[in-house]
Amino acid sequence: MWLLQTLRWWALVEVIGLLALPLAVKLLRFLPERGVSFRRPLGLLLGGAFYWLLVTLGLLHNTAAGAGAALLLVGGLSLAAAWGQRCLIRRELARLRGYVILEAGVFLLALLAWSFFRAHNPEIAATEKPMEYAFLNGILRSPTFPPRDPWLAGYGISYYYFGYLLMAMLTLLSGLPSAVTFNLTGTLLLALTVSGSLGLVYNLVCAARDANGAPRRGVSRAGALLGLLGATLAAVMGNLVGLLELIRARGWGGAAFWQFWDVRGLGASAPSPTWYPEPGWWWRASRVIHNRDLAGNIVEVISEFPFFSFLLGDNHPHVLALPFVLLALALALNLLLSRDEGQDAGALAGLGSPPALLRSGLGRALAGLWGGGAYELLLWGVILGALGFLNTWDYPIYLALFVAAYALLAYRRGAAPWGWLARAAQMGAALLAVGLLAYLPFYLGFRSQAGGIGLVPAYTKTPWQQFALMFGVQLVVLSGLLAVQLGALWRNRRICPPPWSGILWEAACWIPAVAVALLGWYTAALGLFLLGLSGGLLLWGSAAHAQDGDEATPANVPEAPMALLMATVGLALVVSVEFVFLRDVFGTRMNTVFKFYYQGWLLLSLAAAYGVYHVWVAARRARWHGRIAAGLWATASALLILAGLTYPAAATVSKADAFRGAPTLDGARYLAQQRPDEYAAIQWLQEHAPPDAVLVEAPGGSYTVYNRISAHTGIPTLLGWGSHQLQWRGSYAIPGAREPDIEAIYRGRDPAATLQVLQRYGVDYVIVGPLERAYGADATTLDKLERLMAPVYANESIVIYARTW
Repeated sequence: MWLLQTLRWWALVEVIGLLALPLAVKLLRFLPERGVSFRRPLGLLLGGAFYWLLVTLGLLHNTAAGAGAALLLVGGLSLAAAWGQRCLIRRELARLRGYVILEAGVFLLALLAWSFFRAHNPEIAATEKPMEYAFLNGILRSPTFPPRDPWLAGYGISYYYFGYLLMAMLTLLSGLPSAVTFNLTGTLLLALTVSGSLGLVYNLVCAARDANGAPRRGVSRAGALLGLLGATLAAVMGNLVGLLELIRARGWGGAAFWQFWDVRGLGASAPSPTWYPEPGWWWRASRVIHNRDLAGNIVEVISEFPFFSFLLGDNHPHVLALPFVLLALALALNLLLSRDEGQDAGALAGLGSPPALLRSGLGRALAGLWGGGAYELLLWGVILGALGFLNTWDYPIYLALFVAAYALLAYRRGAAPWGWLARAAQMGAALLAVGLLAYLPFYLGFRSQAGGIGLVPAYTKTPWQQFALMFGVQLVVLSGLLAVQLGALWRNRRICPPPWSGILWEAACWIPAVAVALLGWYTAALGLFLLGLSGGLLLWGSAAHAQDGDEATPANVPEAPMALLMATVGLALVVSVEFVFLRDVFGTRMNTVFKFYYQGWLLLSLAAAYGVYHVWVAARRARWHGRIAAGLWATASALLILAGLTYPAAATVSKADAFRGAPTLDGARYLAQQRPDEYAAIQWLQEHAPPDAVLVEAPGGSYTVYNRISAHTGIPTLLGWGSHQLQWRGSYAIPGAREPDIEAIYRGRDPAATLQVLQRYGVDYVIVGPLERAYGADATTLDKLERLMAPVYANESIVIYARTW
């Protein structure tokens, strides 16, 4: 059953990708593989954007037919964009047949492999999975958008929910139950991240080979191998805590060894009965870094990475956004690889602009920013702007990265001194305006917990050992790219001396690096040193390209600045949290480290994988001492990558309980087995509750088993996880006001007061089960509810009362 469900899911996603394929080829026409790796996320994003907007405006209904109509709009847009050059696109796709087969095979293999794993670990329970499942079911039950908050009846979701809307759209189109599609979404996210990482690194390598005269036909073996390496580093590899866990599982390591690494909960122990550690060990890898306050208490810091998220099974916004982050990176690389529109009569042209817009002042201004046409610039804004709706933390990061790529392009094309900065500012303002306007209804209803910038205290700096466990693999592999770029530019220093911008950048990073090193902040010092080196090389290489014109050298070919730009942004993210953090309800840097490390992992992994190609090319040309250095670097990198792969190897077996048990993708099966009464009540509500129903169940704290009925049905309850509502809304005034009203229902003795509460909120159902009895419901409560309402469903432990007024 799980296999057929996965294949059904795969076929749906491939159809969406096929609808968007012509548009992807046009939009990403400067990439060596013409954007075929990004057709699926492009189709999903545009289809979801059309669907959300048209349902919000009341022009479509939140149904499978409405979702299908939105996708047909994507197909129509795609055909309209490509129809004039359909013959050229067909020739391009025929030329890329080998790569298309490779990428499609990798995508399907990743999807099937992770579906097999998830089928042995499908439970929608623990961590934040109940919350995410509640959002999915709440969106499915909402007649229009913004969708109703399933844990605060009467209000819309105040969260970046676009990823959950995409889950709901796919659920409607597939016809599969949401308990199944919740897990299939997780498998899809891994597969899209793998294929997107493969495509991005493949494009980087092929662009370098093209610049050195290599032919474009056929599949580049170097590009394919390094693309797979990029996918491994970004999406499959774990941090080095996995190796420490295996050492501990053997009973090795003394007290001094474990004290040196200082990973919370990781210390000397007896050997494990299996080759992997005891159950639950895999969680520690996401909490490598921990701080202590002045009193010596542990302050939790989240240090997740993509594979941990896939393993955990949380479909949280930072995971839901991953495929679209890779699409944004592909747009930036496409921009850096672009030629002047119309330079090659046989090349694919831009999307153009409507004639009326061309005649306007706005049209002329947009044409001055980008020759591909206003349509294309608008699409850039919509795609980048979607990141704010998917995971708001990502939007400023990748908007800034894209604008930086545009600035580098303008600089290379010989823009007037400092004029390239003005053009970049104009492009950034235009894209920001489009991104905000395209998703304006979301922002109008969004409330944030952000409360300004805080300074990181000296006693909460990251120990260098823990930082090495987190990013040691990426930094060692990335050092090859930095060393080769530095050597190439040093050899050409007389032709192109270091630009003032590069010198100023390095000084701004390296002087503080020395200062913080003297203070003992070694992680910050290392990060600032690497940041100065990476950014300086980026500016130096761009200056070399501006002077040499189109002459390609290992230091200035167009893909090298992209790799250095990713490395620079990644390093800036991971080093910034040593100094500042975004204030929120937690009052610590926990969330800032979490979000910035996550994107830092992705960017550093992709840049490092591409850097392997540069080292390989340089080693072939080097003398004997250069080859020895390259060999030592390659050996260290290979050993560290293998060490990082110990985590996924052991964690998948451990979390899937060695793949014992009957596989299923039904995430609610555990509930049917362990709590059959609750499962039966949920089934009854799903079949009988009207679309606009409201229920009451006992509210519980975050990460508890409370509020499962509203989560599994999507029927809004008066109050769900309270602390999450505080995070989503930045205030607890509205949720907190409901606590005494719920107490009046379950603990109050006054029927008139209870009836007043029920009528005020329009409650249709009141649940009384084991959790409500633990909350305070007793025989008096049951007697009161039987006088006010009618019992419409009952089993051994749960009663459902329905209103009669």
